[in-house]
Amino acid sequence: MESVHLLLNIAAAKDWDVQQIDVKTAFLYGLLPPNEAQYLEQPESFAEPGKEDWVWCLQCGLYGMKQSSRIWNKTMHKAMLNWAFQRLHADPCVYYRVSSLGVVLSAVHVDDFLIVSSSPDASRAFKEELKSLWTISDLGEACFCIGIAISCNRPDRTISISQITLIDRVVLQFGQADADPISTPMDPSVARSLTRPSPSDPPLSAADTHDLARLPYRSLVGSLMYLAVGTCPNISFAVTQLCQFLDCYCCAHWNAAICIVRYLKGTRLLALTLGGDPNLELVGFSDSSYADCPDTARSTMGYCFSVGGAVFSWSSHCQKTITNSFCEAEYVALSEASHEVLWLRQFLCEVQFLKPHPTILLCDNNGAKSLSSDPTHHSHSKHIDVHHHFVHECIEDGSITVWRIPGHDNVANIFTKALPRPDFMCLRPYLGLW
Repeated sequence: MESVHLLLNIAAAKDWDVQQIDVKTAFLYGLLPPNEAQYLEQPESFAEPGKEDWVWCLQCGLYGMKQSSRIWNKTMHKAMLNWAFQRLHADPCVYYRVSSLGVVLSAVHVDDFLIVSSSPDASRAFKEELKSLWTISDLGEACFCIGIAISCNRPDRTISISQITLIDRVVLQFGQADADPISTPMDPSVARSLTRPSPSDPPLSAADTHDLARLPYRSLVGSLMYLAVGTCPNISFAVTQLCQFLDCYCCAHWNAAICIVRYLKGTRLLALTLGGDPNLELVGFSDSSYADCPDTARSTMGYCFSVGGAVFSWSSHCQKTITNSFCEAEYVALSEASHEVLWLRQFLCEVQFLKPHPTILLCDNNGAKSLSSDPTHHSHSKHIDVHHHFVHECIEDGSITVWRIPGHDNVANIFTKALPRPDFMCLRPYLGLW
């Protein structure tokens, strides 16, 4: 999803053409390799006279076969290479080509192609190449891709993406059409009270167990997850918390999930706005809470990255190790964010948009900043796992530079805790949600 966001960001900032096509019956174009013989009983009314007990030997893939998607992908990849495209090492589903007609970037999702090109002629040439091999549906300017609505504002050089259709469906499916909207996805007091069942807790009655089994909790959280990774970074923390209880949820977790639905109902028209600044400067924010998980005492970390001021990559998750201080929790968060920095830098480098100077990574802890750039406090940091010192190597080789930012201005703060309404409303616009 970050790749799609980044391509749309580049298209908006550079005022490039954004097109979408669909390959019809794509799996039927994949040729089975000789060493993967597949046989099929003759369909009724299509049997060969005199050979009714014979079987067919398949030469092409069929829908329903386990290897059909892989065979189609290999067929498509071979064709893209023949058309002088290069597959990115950063994301094997993104292809890049530079020709006399211009630059073409194509993100492939199974049989859907999202095409970003520097000129309409380059898009048309690519479409003609696709038509020469396969039957396609030319959907024109991209407006709805993988469940995400796309709206281009070329005068302002912005692209807005949203999932209003999915939000409306979730609101109706889970019975919140008449519910009152709320202003935040999760209340801070609720976030602190969501825990796993304790062995000392009394067992649930048969009626309560039956009622919980009827709650479509996993279905609801799954829908919220796609919204959180697609266009709603403002609910990432809340959804991350609820994902921890898919095997042990109770009514409190269900009510917390319904609160997210009510929040989405009131903010359904918010769209994630990409682009706006043609400079395409990559900047990251990193933050961490400290030991806020009541079950494991682990910290929650989050990061987000913007190109030209528009947030397109974000994450919120529990740290894998227990930390001993605020400084250590922030340092581990910096290390995790540095992994994303290197991937984004590789992506931008392969499409020739990487700036020659280090990427700025902002955090709000002086101790973590000092430890990342100069690990002099050995007695206080020698217990930290070696892989967390990766951020120091990134600073040494010039990939990253860490700056400090006041905590109330740190956008990543929204991914680490359930904020009170004033703080939440203050940071939400910086995510690009308008």
